Amino acid sequence: MTETQTRSEDTATGAPPFFGARFSLYPMTDRYARVILDAIKGLRDTGLEVETDDVSTFIGGDRDRVFGELARVFAAAARTGEHVVMTVLLSHGCPGETYCEATGEVRVPAPAAAEGEKSGVAVSAQWSLYPLGSDGYMDVIYREIGRTKQAGVFAKGAHFVSGLRGDLTDVVGAIRASFDAACADAGHVVAHATVSANSPTGRSS
Repeated sequence: MTETQTRSEDTATGAPPFFGARFSLYPMTDRYARVILDAIKGLRDTGLEVETDDVSTFIGGDRDRVFGELARVFAAAARTGEHVVMTVLLSHGCPGETYCEATGEVRVPAPAAAEGEKSGVAVSAQWSLYPLGSDGYMDVIYREIGRTKQAGVFAKGAHFVSGLRGDLTDVVGAIRASFDAACADAGHVVAHATVSANSPTGRSS
């Protein structure tokens, strides 16, 4: 049996839709390579699917582990004290993946594991949500913006994005909660986030 056949059978028997994240880390320092390598150390020992190239790193698999590693990697880089930015692209249920079939079925992800302690890393973020193929997509987007407000991390609206601010744990948790909730309305959901820590702009404002 081929790997593709196995994945197709998993989908047909109710396995969770394909989920993963693609991220790029940008430390604003001349020692950027060291900061990046230290931050992603151990990533291949997590049990996740990991693919790295000269632009970004893909991690796929267990939802809790993916979100946990995104937060861990960024926190490790931010704790160097350098200004660090990370871009993240999230995707759930992409019909173009071999794991998925475009059946129109909407399957909600399992509930998130309980959040841990605060990271102590203050971040600003910009976040956009795309519930693809949903007729009422704007209602879903507005509802999930409201969820970030209830979570206490919403800072302001801007062109194409919502600004978020707070502890890294709270910001990532709010992004995940809204992303997961949108998965109840659309079979394919995408989100994009840019997270920044230790920005000189933030220190002077």
